[in-house]
Amino acid sequence: MMDSTAPPFRALRRLAFACAALACALPALAFNHDRVVPPIAPGRLPVACSNVAQDAARVAPGLMPSDYWEGKSDHYVSELLTAPQTALQFPVAVPNNDELFANHGGGTLNFVALVCYPTSQFNTDADYVLPETGGRVPHMQPAGTMPRIMSTRELALLGGINPLPPDSPYAWPLVLFSHGLGGSPVDSGYLDAVVLLASQGFIVAAPFHGDARFSRLRIQDLSDFFYLFSNFSNVVEMETMRPLSLKSMTDVLLASAGFSSSIDPTRIGGFGASLGGEAMTLLLGSRLTTTIGGHCSDGIADPRIRAAVGYVPFAGYSFLPAFCQGNSGAASVNRPYLAISGTADTTAPIGPMQAAVSHFAGTKYVVEFIDGQHELRPADAPTLFTWTVTFLRAYLQDPLHPEAMGQFIRMNSVNGGGRANDMLVDVHVPFAPANANGLTALEFYNPALNHFFTTADPSEIAAVRRGDFGASWVATGLGFNVEASPAVGTPARAPVCRFRLGFRDATYAFYTADAGECDIVKRNSAWRYQGVSFYTVPASGGTCPDGFLGVHRAYNNGILDANHRYTTSDSTMRDTQAAGWKFEGTVLCTIP
Repeated sequence: MMDSTAPPFRALRRLAFACAALACALPALAFNHDRVVPPIAPGRLPVACSNVAQDAARVAPGLMPSDYWEGKSDHYVSELLTAPQTALQFPVAVPNNDELFANHGGGTLNFVALVCYPTSQFNTDADYVLPETGGRVPHMQPAGTMPRIMSTRELALLGGINPLPPDSPYAWPLVLFSHGLGGSPVDSGYLDAVVLLASQGFIVAAPFHGDARFSRLRIQDLSDFFYLFSNFSNVVEMETMRPLSLKSMTDVLLASAGFSSSIDPTRIGGFGASLGGEAMTLLLGSRLTTTIGGHCSDGIADPRIRAAVGYVPFAGYSFLPAFCQGNSGAASVNRPYLAISGTADTTAPIGPMQAAVSHFAGTKYVVEFIDGQHELRPADAPTLFTWTVTFLRAYLQDPLHPEAMGQFIRMNSVNGGGRANDMLVDVHVPFAPANANGLTALEFYNPALNHFFTTADPSEIAAVRRGDFGASWVATGLGFNVEASPAVGTPARAPVCRFRLGFRDATYAFYTADAGECDIVKRNSAWRYQGVSFYTVPASGGTCPDGFLGVHRAYNNGILDANHRYTTSDSTMRDTQAAGWKFEGTVLCTIP
């Protein structure tokens, strides 16, 4: 029998004691997304919209105005406009690319858009009643006039601010709105959505995609493999025309005398439903499946889009993913995206979208609507808009709503009276530090060891990337923000102690901001104290103050193979737990 008092066994006992000692200091177990919130309050801003006045007498026999809105029978809404010089129309130059544009490559197509925006409370322009549906376009811009977008002074007046600032344009965030397949922005549900978003403080621009001009694909055909097989080149063109028209529309708005001064070009976001959700994924950089055999091509991306929401977003099927094999072409999406999917949706199933999101390189969220289908029931609208508005305000960093990020990073579900819903995937990639005192701690993974290593030391990060600690270490894309020195602020920052096991190399780091835990580990000879690595807000009882994002710690239950992992993502921690790791709680609080 081997001697259990020999040095190697004494070291193991000290290590085991150390792990036990750490456990005695662990905080309560809690996640970031721990709140059920009520629906967001109705938007307080009055809304006006661009001119879409139409002459129903021009409609061809046997057709309806909605056929023109949707691009059916070789017609388009531009044919009905009674004030075309006032409406937002714009040409789209189609690239000469047969793979993406089988029928219209090298040509030019005309598009029309509806733009709705916050307006003065004294705007007396009449609402416009749409033909066929009777839907109302609020305070529609009269022919021959400029859009009346709420100014800085009008915004202050509405908010009761005194003294009033000079009357100058206010730079509103812009949201590109992409409706679902075969729809239009003046269909009743979409028009309501555009106006609701504008009332919350966005300029919302929604093109009439006119899908039928490019493909006869219908919503029920999306799951029909044989239809897709025989018409796939047309479907690809229709898919690609959507982000192309959205990008061209943005160019026009930012150059427009009526809109440019009222748009903040650094705060452009997007919202898309169904095929519009796919368009948002493409705008954020995803590649697109262009043949039934799975061949892929770069799509139409727009780096100006900072964040986007997809409601029941289409990502293809297991037999034909939208974004290349296994939806791996979505790996180039590196900006924040919120996918809201129904668990019972067979038209745009949640599985392929989750597969796409798993490849995203940037901030990513998936919210599931339990038993939700490919629909938007009136009862579900408050829930959808609470998720959408809070996310867009947070990730566009809307100065009128600085509280939005703190709210979003705590939301788990909305109690809006509709379907049950919850956060399924949450991965926040930290914003760039706001000043020179800020650092970003980055996570690396070694698949050969199944170990994680997190460090905020810039020289150490560079060394890992150079391969100084072995070629197997790869960045996971995850991390969190910390501070290099104890910045002045409330709540107070605390030093974060760093340790490594005495027999392990430099790629082992154990962190704690708890002074008591730090003292316990210092007294154990199995651990080597490496000093204060950075400063942050310590968690109190396993929770963080509002506005701060919790960093979770997990332990792999190893001895000689001991490893700890740190992440702000609840879903990543659940996956880590499922792999056999122990969730030790929330131990640090960071600025998102």
